[in-house]
Amino acid sequence: MAWRQFVADPWVSTALALLVAAVSFLLTAAPRALEDVNGRQLTSDVAALSPVARDVTGGWGTTAEYPAGEQGPAPAQTQDQGADSADSADPWAPFREGAERIRAAQPEPLRSMLLEPQMTARVTQVMAATPGEGSPYFEARITPVADPDLAEHVDLVEGEWPSPDLIYPTTDEFGVPVGPEPGTSEEDAAPTGLGVLVLRESMDEARWEVGEQLGPNLFISGIYEPKDPEDPRWAHIDNSVSMGVLVDVNRGEAAQIALFLSPQSRGVMLGPTSVRMELWYPVDPRPLVEDRVDPSVVRAQLTGMIGQQHIVVAKGDPMLGSIEGDQVPAFSSDLTSTLDNTVRQQRATASLLAVVGAGPLGVALAVMALAARLVVHRRRPALAMTLARGASPQQVRGLVALEGLALGVPAALAGHALARLVWPGTSRWWEWLITLLVALAPAVALALSLDDASLLQRRSDLSSRAGGRWRWVGELAVVALAGLATWRLLDRDARGDDAGESGIDLLAAATPLLLALAACVIALRLYPLPLAALTRMLRGGRGLTPFLGAARALRDPAGGLVPALAVILGTSVALISAILLTTITQGAEDAAWTSNGADISAGGPVIDDETVAQISELPGVAAVARVREAGNPVQLVQGEEQTQVRILIADSELAQVLGPRVEAPSPSLYADPTTIRLSVGGDTPPTKGPATLRGVNAPVEVVEYLTDLPGVRTPIAWAVVDRAAWEAAGREVPLARQALISTTPGADRGEVADAVSELLGSSVVTTVDQELSDFRTSAVTRGLTTAFVAATVLTGLLTVLAIVVVQLMGSRARMQLLSVLRTLGLAPGQTRALTGWELAPMLATAMLVGAVLGAAVPWVLVKALDLRGLTGGEVQPDLHLDPLVIGAVLGAVILTVLLAITVSAWSAGRANLAQALRVGEER
Repeated sequence: MAWRQFVADPWVSTALALLVAAVSFLLTAAPRALEDVNGRQLTSDVAALSPVARDVTGGWGTTAEYPAGEQGPAPAQTQDQGADSADSADPWAPFREGAERIRAAQPEPLRSMLLEPQMTARVTQVMAATPGEGSPYFEARITPVADPDLAEHVDLVEGEWPSPDLIYPTTDEFGVPVGPEPGTSEEDAAPTGLGVLVLRESMDEARWEVGEQLGPNLFISGIYEPKDPEDPRWAHIDNSVSMGVLVDVNRGEAAQIALFLSPQSRGVMLGPTSVRMELWYPVDPRPLVEDRVDPSVVRAQLTGMIGQQHIVVAKGDPMLGSIEGDQVPAFSSDLTSTLDNTVRQQRATASLLAVVGAGPLGVALAVMALAARLVVHRRRPALAMTLARGASPQQVRGLVALEGLALGVPAALAGHALARLVWPGTSRWWEWLITLLVALAPAVALALSLDDASLLQRRSDLSSRAGGRWRWVGELAVVALAGLATWRLLDRDARGDDAGESGIDLLAAATPLLLALAACVIALRLYPLPLAALTRMLRGGRGLTPFLGAARALRDPAGGLVPALAVILGTSVALISAILLTTITQGAEDAAWTSNGADISAGGPVIDDETVAQISELPGVAAVARVREAGNPVQLVQGEEQTQVRILIADSELAQVLGPRVEAPSPSLYADPTTIRLSVGGDTPPTKGPATLRGVNAPVEVVEYLTDLPGVRTPIAWAVVDRAAWEAAGREVPLARQALISTTPGADRGEVADAVSELLGSSVVTTVDQELSDFRTSAVTRGLTTAFVAATVLTGLLTVLAIVVVQLMGSRARMQLLSVLRTLGLAPGQTRALTGWELAPMLATAMLVGAVLGAAVPWVLVKALDLRGLTGGEVQPDLHLDPLVIGAVLGAVILTVLLAITVSAWSAGRANLAQALRVGEER
């Protein structure tokens, strides 16, 4: 019997199976897609870090000397020594063992992310050498470095490996140095001291040759080239793969060169030597993505490692000198701040997607319930006849439940398989649990829809007092829970509650859902009142269609509460998606302007007045302003408050170059150069009025408190002062290394930035367009935009489907009524209008409630969720309501609902009225 019923009317059942497959696909694919987006965003964020910032690096100062019992390197008469000429034990062995012991003590997954430790020793004293004739540099500033793994990473292209032994001058038979032979020129004299390796580029630029003496204690033994110049390890050793240049405005350019001592050395020169030991663990971030490691776990483990004290080599080790104590590095890594931002971003992303994704899921479940009721409704005569012939209600309920399983299980498995095909990866147990629940949904919905399968037709008038006692209890509980959740969410900061380390913020995700349910409950309780009033008003009118449509909507509402819930969720999801997307986008733009400060930001070499004049003459440049930090902190005194502040000296053009929507210093800052006016920020007390700067003989006044100074990395406590006022007070203005540049209207910021970069040479030039481009092209931004748009479109389609299903559910009673009315002379146009009047009041009310809900939920979420991880800013973005976007979204929702009403009315107008007049014919 079930098979014959399905074959006779398969379309609704087939549509129900397709809907189950779609829901199963979405519920399986959404978490996988979110993991993919988070993984790509995390990979991008970690890749943006330099190796020095990403790796776990520890440094400490010590006075290196030869192990106890040794007096220094043995003297040698020749240079025929290789890298392995020393017979003594490896001086780096205890350091390697200690570093590996520290790594092995870390918990997983951090231990697997920390690769083999690497280390160097850098002599802290920078030495000066004279470049050769023809070199463009007035001086070479050399830094000796000892690298135990040097031979593995460089190629010796000329000369010999440096020996750990000293090359002494010629000695007599008693070993006493006697100097070069009489008459030997300086060029022909044998080199003395310790041999070093020099980079080929540095040799060419400094015009040096192998064997050249760089001072009394160093000479060039060989030339090297790195095997892999892109190896991240070189970032930890300054000037190792390229020569540095230091600009002196008075003398010109000085070369900065790293010299490598013998790998057997720990930086010891000719006795106890002050060195800076560097130990670092390269970080492999792949487990964070490939193994689905929780970033909050790694962040906590990394913070614990950095916060602890670790002894690499203890005092008294045979490889340490007699005056060397415990070797204790101070570890640090910028990866912790990146993981902090990642945790905030992933929590906000998951919570927002949970809120927005609940809309289409709720509408899909509503449509599923409607479709199940429609299946039972269309089979009502046959089911009633089955009951009349002796079948029990349990048998009939079991029959439709088995049909639901036959429809739901294959469809849910197909949706799950398709999701795994699109987003492959290891399945988790809860994915199969969700698929199982989706597969059971049609069976449950069909069984629950079989409340009354008899031929007896009952009216179900709408009333604000309708429903039993338990319905009232349930509705009051929903409203109370929504109010309690909203209060707890908005009061979270005052209580100091934590939203959780990672995953979905359950309270933030559940509150909008409870608000939506509460809005539905209240709206549907109040909806019958205006509808009854409308019916009474239309009763005395001259037209039949409006009154009859309103009366049928009140007395025989097809679908009950479910279609109203679908429209409310559809409207609210569209508005929530649009408002949240514009809020995040606007917050990112504000963060980009705050970070860059102006159209173009340039930093690096000294930017003097002449350079500013040259920049100002470039095409497209409107104004240039410099910001520099003045030496040591100054004590700011305001009444009884005393704060050590860093003084930031700004040119008066700063007000002209700062971009829009940034918190710029007040124009009064530059009003009177005889008074030092301050804009303070950071930990400085936000108190306005007269103040005193210790050591400054001029009147001081604090005019405002700023959260940030756009485009400038501010210290903990800072104060901005006008350059003219600072100079008028007799204070020295240091050289500036940062400039903010504004462009003329219509100028291409990228081209202007390229011109500035070419002019300044070795500098970092950024534009606000680059900041915004990074935001727009980031994985999380694209993922959120796609998810919001997809949720809106999907919810709209499901809402249309829900309205059409509602129309189909009332089609039998409507056809019976229309057949009589058409026989009595009702026009076809009035038939379609009657269908529209049945749906319009409910849909209009639902859209109004959905619009209010769609505006309220984003306000709650912006107050409760930390969106800084999505915008990239340091300040929580404000709710942004764009009238054009909101108007466009509401217009699209109205058009969608009108389309659904039109389709329903057109379908009703095509009904076969002659067949409906045949009393007793059932199909």
